[in-house]
Amino acid sequence: MPGRPYNPAHTEAARAAVFDLLEERGYEAISMEAVAERTGISKQALYRRWKHKRALIVDAFAEKADLLPDLPDTGNFERDLRALLRATFALLNGPCGVTNRALVAEALQDPEFLPELRERHLSRRRQQLRTVLERASRRGELKVPPDDTTVDLILGPVWYRLLLQNAPLDTSTADDFTDRLSRLLRGS
Repeated sequence: MPGRPYNPAHTEAARAAVFDLLEERGYEAISMEAVAERTGISKQALYRRWKHKRALIVDAFAEKADLLPDLPDTGNFERDLRALLRATFALLNGPCGVTNRALVAEALQDPEFLPELRERHLSRRRQQLRTVLERASRRGELKVPPDDTTVDLILGPVWYRLLLQNAPLDTSTADDFTDRLSRLLRGS
């Protein structure tokens, strides 16, 4: 016999509370208790829907990512990549970046959580980048295949900087990455 169905209004309220708490107090302030207090939803109801706070945060991030507009096809790989990297860096310079670091750190300690993080949250950006690469490949702009290795070559330095905070992720960096990666992937 199935359990009680999830209340869509509760789901939306809990997701909104996650972003409010992130903005106001940061990742560490998020707990099921804080979300329950913020929303008036019982902790029991929250735990029926999400097994832990990480699952709730990933769900909120995945839902928000699904609402992000697709980047326009400018007809040029360099312009498309620049737009994607600038948008990504802008997101990572706020609570989103702090939360991504915390989620990755937790996922590395919990092998059951890592696939959930990858599939529910990180896959959206990877797919956006793959789309940019596939369009450029169809136009004959790339000398490399638009595969997972190429996606990793582009996103690897982004994650390295995000996780280690050894250098900025700003517009200038996005432009520098774009220039260098364009030359590398075009074979020029």
